[in-house]
Amino acid sequence: MKKNKASDFFTSMCVVLLPIISYIILGPLEIYCGNRKDFAFKMSDFLFYFILIGVIICVGYSLILMFLPKKVQGIINTLIFWFGFLSYIENMFLNTKLSDVNGNPMDWSTIGAYFYVNAVIWGVVLVLIIAASILLKKYWEKIIRYGALFLVAIQLIAAVSLIVPVAVSAEDKSELLDLNMSGENQFTVGGDTNIIVFVLDTLGTTQLKEALAEYPDILEGFEDFTFYTNADCHYYCTFPSMTHILTGVEFDFDSESGEWLDNAWGSDRANDFYDELHKLGYTAELFSSDVKYQYGSYDNLYDKFDNIVYSETEVNNNELLFLLGKLSAYRYLPYVLKPYFEVLTLEFSDVVSIIGTENVCEDNSSYYNIISEKGLTVSNKNDRMFIIEHLFGTHKPYTTDADGSYVEESTVNATVAGCFNIVKSYIAELKRLNVYDNSVIIVTADHGSWFGCDPQPIYGVKLAGTIQQNITYNNSPISHDDFQATILDILGEDYSEYGTSIYDWNENDRRERTVYMRMTDEQYPDVQGSSFNVYYGYNYSTDINELNNTVADGPDIIVPATPWK
Repeated sequence: MKKNKASDFFTSMCVVLLPIISYIILGPLEIYCGNRKDFAFKMSDFLFYFILIGVIICVGYSLILMFLPKKVQGIINTLIFWFGFLSYIENMFLNTKLSDVNGNPMDWSTIGAYFYVNAVIWGVVLVLIIAASILLKKYWEKIIRYGALFLVAIQLIAAVSLIVPVAVSAEDKSELLDLNMSGENQFTVGGDTNIIVFVLDTLGTTQLKEALAEYPDILEGFEDFTFYTNADCHYYCTFPSMTHILTGVEFDFDSESGEWLDNAWGSDRANDFYDELHKLGYTAELFSSDVKYQYGSYDNLYDKFDNIVYSETEVNNNELLFLLGKLSAYRYLPYVLKPYFEVLTLEFSDVVSIIGTENVCEDNSSYYNIISEKGLTVSNKNDRMFIIEHLFGTHKPYTTDADGSYVEESTVNATVAGCFNIVKSYIAELKRLNVYDNSVIIVTADHGSWFGCDPQPIYGVKLAGTIQQNITYNNSPISHDDFQATILDILGEDYSEYGTSIYDWNENDRRERTVYMRMTDEQYPDVQGSSFNVYYGYNYSTDINELNNTVADGPDIIVPATPWK
């Protein structure tokens, strides 16, 4: 009898280990190792807890089933084996219609009939497994026991192959993790002169035009601005655009992505630019998320932005385990359940907190709430500040209402209006504090919204001392290539080594520009650790109409992407 109980316990343990290894061990490890550049936490912050949870579930399940009737044990173990086996198959072979990881939620409308095809596959395999359990009743316990062990072994080998390189690498133990981006002064401005740059992610000129048709008062309060209607982002998406804007360094298509980020921020051009700002008495502060993805590391930003500081961090383990577990389930569950387990990168932003200071706020509505409730304050330490505010902008999901507040479901037009209302509220605070007149304000985006014929970013500039009755519109062919030169030009400094300023270009000028778009091309090999494998380049010399025609005709340049290391 004892021997039978031990055999039952072992069978149940082998069967339940299959989904445990998938959902609780390998899934979170694959997510972490495939996105280490995006996460501020370490593998050690979650792995031990998941292993402990897995052991508890495994032992508890096996003990409970051991005391149930043999027939009930067989039914439950068969169902668990089916679930674990199909979850493995789902992750390995059936996740063929999930979108690229680009910060936006999955557009489930593109799945179509695959929802039902995928569900049918799960159902058919269930029927086959039940039939096999009846036909092979004599051998079924051994089949599911050793079949599960075989798949467990395969996944354990994969898990070990992920753990070992991270465990022995310097990156996971690096002191660089002590460097963090402080949000303590995010709502503080200089008492004398400010250069304030709002980067409203993904907000394009066409989006603004269409939103104005529904919300015609969007730009009320921006009368002192010049809006450039022919701005070029050069790179689409946030990587490599943000680093390109802030360093002025062209993306190196031949280098690994992480290597280029290090080289760009370590370049003489980047060092010289921020040294010049500091020499002019400016405190430079960057408020942005996903530092590893956008900028490589905090170390790259240290000595350039004054809010990159050494500090202790605290990980919210409960939230981390919940998000990683949910995202792991998203990968393994059938398509009919995946929408309920989708997790966006932004949700990880509050997992790691900086002790003794504030986290950076990039969420539209949260930022608006702080401005509305607490307002801005004038620094008692810094008279001159160079501030980069990178907000969520018009990324999906749309949860920003037209006034800037949070709603569960919004529209792109309302989100555009909300983003501008946030900036408008910030401007009102500058006026209240009597620092508006001496402030330079730039409102732009890292890139436009590519899909929907909207690749050009918004670009509005208010110079210090400018007073206008109406907004000025300008179609000069400017570019994010011009950012550093423009800042120095505004400050009256020599910018000859930084290229052209936006003020070097006139309306109706022709300018050869190229936009590079990250894409997936089946004719090129996949790139490990990346959701895309090529860059499409589109050349144009006039305006957005020519650019959109070029896009419709196909890329002028195709450059294979390189791995992230």
